[in-house]
Amino acid sequence: MKERIDLHCHYLPPAYYELLRRRDIRILDGGMKIPDWTPEIQLENMERLAVKYACLSVSSPHLHLGDPVEAAETARACNEYGAQLMHVYPERFGAMASLPLPETEASVREIRYCTERRLTGFALMTNSRGVYLGDPRLDPVMEELDRANALVSIHPTAPGAVPEGCCDTMPLPFMEFFFDTSRTIVNMILHRIFQRYPNIRFIVPHAGAFLPILEDRLSGIPQIFPEMADVDFSGSLAGLYYDLAGVVMPKQFGNLKKVTAPGHLVYGSDGTFSPPPLSLRLAEEMDAGLTEEEARLIYLDNPGRLLGKMF
Repeated sequence: MKERIDLHCHYLPPAYYELLRRRDIRILDGGMKIPDWTPEIQLENMERLAVKYACLSVSSPHLHLGDPVEAAETARACNEYGAQLMHVYPERFGAMASLPLPETEASVREIRYCTERRLTGFALMTNSRGVYLGDPRLDPVMEELDRANALVSIHPTAPGAVPEGCCDTMPLPFMEFFFDTSRTIVNMILHRIFQRYPNIRFIVPHAGAFLPILEDRLSGIPQIFPEMADVDFSGSLAGLYYDLAGVVMPKQFGNLKKVTAPGHLVYGSDGTFSPPPLSLRLAEEMDAGLTEEEARLIYLDNPGRLLGKMF
């Protein structure tokens, strides 16, 4: 097993457990039971996967469950816990801070606080209470992230709307999470987010979801609508970073390599929500499917460059 850095890995801080308990949430929107998580469990899983360093983030359904004050307080508590983990385990853990989106002012305050505390970056859901990344209402948040030269990972969550009866027997992560990731990135491109905020380094999850398949179709839009002549779908997709969490070998990985260069790919285990045996099998398949040069870039060099650390 080759050594690697994990940029897509989830934790459940005590404040998040408490939020879920208070709301009597026992099954998450992915149809999964709430997993057990402790730093010790995390470190054990990292040893199995030869992970030297993991960037931890809170996953879906995230923190804003309808109460803005609760969301802001929970975000602060989770981020303080993440900062504490980084202090106790400086060579093993980074923390991607949570924001109480779509509360704009509270999120800007939290970005400034977490930047001062030197958390690794920020983890944003594809949408928050139905407000999608790229929405002009979130421009102040993007401006603050751009000023901070922030590293931002994007993670899917339940779509703002799902057709009635469409997924009654299908857990949301299997298809709807991919749709929501693709929808969000397209929305961000159409609102020129990547052009207007070039200092933010965005990581798209799960090998870009459906975006590699849609690229050719999307690239023709400016030819049909002159008002979109300055929208560069291919250039925008090529400039983003992508984690390889999930089942990406060999087909999805092959498509993604047609969209961006190997220097824009990083490893992700989707740990905590992917059972350890599955994570191990997927890691072994990835090892077997990568060239030595690709493995070095994806596992160590690319994440090291994004994190400003040598591995």
